Amino acid sequence: FPVPVLQSGIKLTNEPPKGLRANLGRTFQDVTEEDFESCTKPQAYKKLLFSLAFFHAVILERRKFGAIGWNIPYEWMNSDFVTSQKQLKMYLDEQPDVPYVTLKFIV
Repeated sequence: FPVPVLQSGIKLTNEPPKGLRANLGRTFQDVTEEDFESCTKPQAYKKLLFSLAFFHAVILERRKFGAIGWNIPYEWMNSDFVTSQKQLKMYLDEQPDVPYVTLKFIV
């Protein structure tokens, strides 16, 4: 694009909300009721999904500190959470019971 077009255009950004509570709220706004209730082990899935969302919120909040304490900077995004959510659901659906021991090592 030519520079004058870029300079006169409207720029939009999608910044994550500030604070853990706001990040958790934003994360759960993207989770549909169908996704929330679709697992074969709903009680365990809901608890694990909350812990996954909390981890996601902490990572998003942690970005404001920059590279302090991180070896490699990584731009954590909502697509990472969606992928993790699908992996969790698929893993729970394929196992006969809730595999907490293996989940501990996956996370």
